[in-house]
Amino acid sequence: MRWRRLVPRMPRRPAPLLLSGLLLGLAVPPFHLVLPSFVALVPFGVWVADLPAGDVEGRAEALRGGFLLGLVSYTLVFYWLLTSLIYYTPMAILAFALPVLIMSGFLAVATEGMRQARVRLAWPLWIALPVFWTAVEWLRGHLGPVSFPWMQLGDSLAATPRLAGAADLVGSRGLSFWLALVSGLGAGLWVAWRSRGSAGAGRPGAAGSGAADSGPGGGAVSGEGGRGRRLRWLAGGLTAALALPIAYSVVRYETIDLRPAARVAVIQPNVEEDLKMKEEAAVDTAMTSFYRLTSDSVLPDTAGLDMIVLPETAFPAYVESIPSTGWAGRPDILGMIRRVARATDARILFGAIGSHDLGNGDWNYFNTAYLMDTGGRLVGRYDKHYLVPMVERVPFVPPSWLDRFPFFGGFARGEKAPIFRSDGGSFGIVICYEDVFADWPRRYRNEGADFLVNITNDAWFGREMPWWSRTSALWQHPAHLAMRAIENRMGAVRSANTGISEIIDPLGRVSHETALFRPAAFTATVMTSDVRTLYDRWGDVVGWGSILAAVGAALASLLRGRREGGAGGRGAEEAGRRPAT
Repeated sequence: MRWRRLVPRMPRRPAPLLLSGLLLGLAVPPFHLVLPSFVALVPFGVWVADLPAGDVEGRAEALRGGFLLGLVSYTLVFYWLLTSLIYYTPMAILAFALPVLIMSGFLAVATEGMRQARVRLAWPLWIALPVFWTAVEWLRGHLGPVSFPWMQLGDSLAATPRLAGAADLVGSRGLSFWLALVSGLGAGLWVAWRSRGSAGAGRPGAAGSGAADSGPGGGAVSGEGGRGRRLRWLAGGLTAALALPIAYSVVRYETIDLRPAARVAVIQPNVEEDLKMKEEAAVDTAMTSFYRLTSDSVLPDTAGLDMIVLPETAFPAYVESIPSTGWAGRPDILGMIRRVARATDARILFGAIGSHDLGNGDWNYFNTAYLMDTGGRLVGRYDKHYLVPMVERVPFVPPSWLDRFPFFGGFARGEKAPIFRSDGGSFGIVICYEDVFADWPRRYRNEGADFLVNITNDAWFGREMPWWSRTSALWQHPAHLAMRAIENRMGAVRSANTGISEIIDPLGRVSHETALFRPAAFTATVMTSDVRTLYDRWGDVVGWGSILAAVGAALASLLRGRREGGAGGRGAEEAGRRPAT
């Protein structure tokens, strides 16, 4: 076998794919650009419309093109996996490359699915593109222990809550469907406009070429009159697809009533990651920072305070005793927190290493959030449910196999999602990147939570210097919590070790945003609403509908292809049957 056969070929016209990949990268934080969210998939849609109809050439081109788009867009969005972890292990190369390659493979298959649905089922582009794009996003979020629904297309609107209000109907993945629908209509409009004055509607030999156009109802419309009607229909559809969700969002933004849920203090100790990996030094630094940031000179306004919130693993140590091992816990840490709780008359939520004694000197350990009451008693804990692959839990490997590597890859998974109470209201906790998973906050809301508390350690995502080490994940991660607030119309509190810490209201508005890599402390009132959203009640209907439609289309295309192949229908396909645009 020649070595060249091992190198994937580039698609024939890579420019539209490269442009879409670049626009997808610009759509997500930290850029906060609105226009790319709506047009990023237009070049890709036009490229799909021009794919050859024949299975031999068309399939190869679709797979290559979808894979290239994935490589470009996912590299731009997820490059931080490499730059964040390369400081600690060369395995960061695999931690970055494998997800990008796998997700690009999903997108390649989805692109061929779009082509097949258009050729064999006459799906118009404005249906095929959102269905298969959203199906890929659904798949990313349903891969068991390696699920990674980070920065879906809909999440790119988190910084513009006036436009993202429809998330309380259909969730972030529903917004992805909407944005892909807009791009699909825009691409179809471009293809239809481009075809004016030509006998066919597309490039010779492409899926979009042929002697007739398909109109809105799927029937053939030919000539200038037919093309003009299709242009007007697509323009009208694009206008409606843009106007209706935005109008709903604006009205919703102006009409939701807010109420106070709790008064909280948020602490940002700013302990760098290199130091946090040294237990005693990290604990000593965190205790010193906690004392200073809760002092009267730094945090003077503690009257009426319901709760003080510290970040994930603020104290990276076992704070509770493990009797069967003889471990007595950390009374120094708990004693210090107890004194602050009594002095401020506020509950304190803090992150540490949790444990569960299994007896006979064995135990499980967890990434845990503890709640201490004003009397200094530990009254509740939450053990992290969604664990970071490889870092907290090695997928498909029993934790007992990793006992020799403490605090790496062997964390046990928490199963309960308790609702906690402050004096002002009830809340649910999400630790670190759990705010990426929309089902967990939705579960809290359905069980009566008034607001969310996200404690996290984003020190992994960057350093103060050099400048290039400040990766985009530092801004991408908080965007997910804003989207969860909009979906459920509930407030949220974010305490991050090195920033960004902030408060988010049910409209998605951010306040009290702290600077990165600076110690900080502030008090704020968390607002919430009594609104119960359609998304709360029904969940990810759009995501489930898209994956079912995509699988159904793939099966129907396969069956139709076999029937046509047996009946000699391949020639008609190769001749360029006209799918709808």
